[in-house]
Amino acid sequence: MGILDINHLSKSFNGRKVLEDMSLKVRDGELVTILGPSGSGKSTLFHLIGGLFAPDEGSIMLDGKHITGKRGFISYMPQQPALFPWRTVLENVLLGQELHEKKDVEKAVAMISRAGLSGYEHALPNELSGGMKQRVAFIRALLSPQSLICLDEPFSALDDFTRLEMHQWLLSIWAEFKKTILFVTHNIDEALFLSDRIIVLSSNPAKIIHEINVPFKRPRVNDLLLRDEFLKLKKELYQAVGRA
Repeated sequence: MGILDINHLSKSFNGRKVLEDMSLKVRDGELVTILGPSGSGKSTLFHLIGGLFAPDEGSIMLDGKHITGKRGFISYMPQQPALFPWRTVLENVLLGQELHEKKDVEKAVAMISRAGLSGYEHALPNELSGGMKQRVAFIRALLSPQSLICLDEPFSALDDFTRLEMHQWLLSIWAEFKKTILFVTHNIDEALFLSDRIIVLSSNPAKIIHEINVPFKRPRVNDLLLRDEFLKLKKELYQAVGRA
C-alpha cells in the first residue's frame, strides 16, 4: 500500500466523463508527476484527492485512511501562489500550520531563510517577484502538517530561466525534507527533470496510458536536459502524450 492509494476512480460532469477507472499508488517520499495535455483531467484528479469533489465511483486512501470526498487531508499549491495580500511573508507561510493549531514561528523563519528570502519575513506579496512568491507558497505547503503535497502546474506562469531556477530550488528543499509530492504539469522537460516516476494521462476521458520510472540520479543538474538518455525519454513521453 502506498501513502496515497487511488482505486478505480471515475468522475463525470454534465454527462461527460472526465476520469474513468483510474487507479494509482504513490509511495512515501516519492515525487510523482501526472503528465497530460490540457483538458486531460489532471486538475480534476487533484480536486478529487483534495475532497473538493466526490467521485462517481472509486475510493481514495491516504496513510491508510479513507479520505474520499473529505477535505483538509492534503497540502495543495495551485498554479498561482494564492498568497493573502494583507499578510506578510511570514504570516502567509504560517497559514497552514495556524489552521491546524501547530504554529512554529522559529521553523518558518528558518525555512524562509533557506529559501533565500531572509529579510523579507515582514514584506507583503506585492513586494515580491513571481519566483519569490512561488517559494513562499511552496514553503507554506511544505510546513503544513499533511503528509502529501499536491502541486498543480506551479511554475507555468514563470519565464524559462526562472522556472529552471525554481526546479533546482524545489529539488534541493525536497531532498532535505522528503515529503511526498504529486505534481501536475504538461511540460515534458519539467516532468523528467523533477520526477521519480511519471504517469501519462489520456484525455476525454482521462485514463493512465503510459508510465515510466525516471532513471536519473539525484542531485540533478541543468545539463541533464541535453543528454542523450534524457532526450530519448523525452521522445518516448512526447509520443505517449501525442497518443492521448
